[in-house]
Amino acid sequence: MKFEVIEKGKKKRWIIGSIAVIGLISIGIYAGSYAKYQNIEDIKLVEGNINYKPYDFKMMAMYKSDDGTNYTEIDKTPRSNYKINEEKSYCTLNNVDKDNSARIYTDRFGHHVFNNLSKNSKCYIWFDKNTEVVNTVLGNIEVNNYIPDFSEAATTDEGIFEYKGSDYSEGNKPIYYYRGDINNNWLVYGRDNEKYIWWRIIRTNSNGSIRVIYAGTSNSLTVSPNPKSEGTQIGSSSFNSNRSDNMYVGLKYTSGNTHGKTNNSTIIETINKWYEDLINNNKINSTYIDNRAGFCGDRTNNVSTSLAPMVNSGGGIGNIITHYGSKYRNEIKKEPTLSCFNKDDIYNIPVGLITADELAITGAVWLYKNPNHWLNTNQAYWTMSPVSFDYNVNNIAMAYVSAMFENGVLSSNNVKNSWGIRPVINLSSEIKISKGKGTINDPYIVSE
Repeated sequence: MKFEVIEKGKKKRWIIGSIAVIGLISIGIYAGSYAKYQNIEDIKLVEGNINYKPYDFKMMAMYKSDDGTNYTEIDKTPRSNYKINEEKSYCTLNNVDKDNSARIYTDRFGHHVFNNLSKNSKCYIWFDKNTEVVNTVLGNIEVNNYIPDFSEAATTDEGIFEYKGSDYSEGNKPIYYYRGDINNNWLVYGRDNEKYIWWRIIRTNSNGSIRVIYAGTSNSLTVSPNPKSEGTQIGSSSFNSNRSDNMYVGLKYTSGNTHGKTNNSTIIETINKWYEDLINNNKINSTYIDNRAGFCGDRTNNVSTSLAPMVNSGGGIGNIITHYGSKYRNEIKKEPTLSCFNKDDIYNIPVGLITADELAITGAVWLYKNPNHWLNTNQAYWTMSPVSFDYNVNNIAMAYVSAMFENGVLSSNNVKNSWGIRPVINLSSEIKISKGKGTINDPYIVSE
C-alpha cells in the first residue's frame, strides 16, 4: 500500500475547502427546512422581489359571539348590531405587551372606532351582540342597543331600534321603529272585496299602539302586494287645491291662524272617503283603531334665514316667507323627532299620513337616493309635514309639503301637484296577532 504525502500548502487549502463545502451544505439544509415551516413567499415588485411571511400582513384578528361566551373567528368587521368588547380587545406592538394608548370601542351610533394605532400595531378584537329581545304586542322582537346616525341613509337591513325620546300619544312605553331594507314588518288587517289588506309597520307608539302604512291588497296571505308599485297607494291627489297661502301646508287649516284646523285639506278629504268605505262596509274592525295616538303636522316655524323653528316666529300666515320645523330638522340638522311641539298641530283622527321625520328615522335622508329603503315604492307619495312657503324664480307663491320621491328620495313638493296617497292608521295595543312572523311570506295576521 502506497501513501502519498500532501504538501503542507495544499493540505491547508484542502481542509479549508472541505469545511466550506460542508458549511454550505448545512446552510442549504437549514434554509430548506426553515422555509418549509416559515412559508416565505415572494411579492412581485416593479423590479425585483422581496421576501415576506403571510402572517406579517395579518394586522387584525377578529372574533364574534352571539352569547358572550362562544366566539368564532371572522374575516370582516360585523355590522353595528355587534359591539366591540372593550375588556377583551387589545392591540400590541411586540406581540406580548398591550398598547394602552390604542383606543378600540363602538360608539353610540354603532360605529366601530380604532384610534391611536401605531405603525406596527397588531390588534385582537372581540365583538358581542349589540341587541336585546323585548316583548311587544307583536311578540318577542330583537332590538338594537344603539342610536343610528340619521345623517346616513339606511341602505341595508339595519333592524329594529328603540327611539330615545317620547312622542305625542301620551304613553310611557318604549317606541320601536324599523330601519333600512327590512322585511319583517308585514301585517294583514282587513278584507276589501275578498282581498286581504296588507300594511307595513312603521313603529310603535308610546301608548302601546302600532302605526302602520297601507301597502296594498292581495288574494293570498302568503303572497304580498308588489312593494314597488302603484298598488301601495289608494290613488293620487293634490295635497291642497291652492298653493298661494301658508295655510295650505296644513292637513287641516284656518285662514290667518298658523296652527288652525277648521278646514280639511284636499288630501284628507280623499283619505276620509276611503276610510269611511272600509268602516261602513265592514272591511276593517273599527274597534281596533286607536284614535288617541294621533298624527302630527308640525307647523312650528321661523321667518329668518337661520331656519331654526320657533313656537311664535310670526310666520305661517298669509304670504310671509316661512320655513317649517321639518325642513330644519331633516334637511339642515339631520335630527328627526317624533315629538310634536305645538298641541294644536296634533290631529286626533283615525287616519292620516306618514311624517317626514318618520321617513328619516327609518332610513331616508333629504335629497339622497335610497332605493333600498323599505318605504321606497318607486312611486312618489305625500307625507303630512310642512316644509316652507316661498316664491319661485317666476315670483309665484308656493306652499311646499315634504314627500317621498321615486328611488327613496325625501324632499319637498308643491301642494297643488297630484301625487300618491298612502294612508296611515294606528292599531290598538289590544289587538291580537293570531299568527305570523312579519315576513313577506308569513305576515303578522290580526285576529278579527
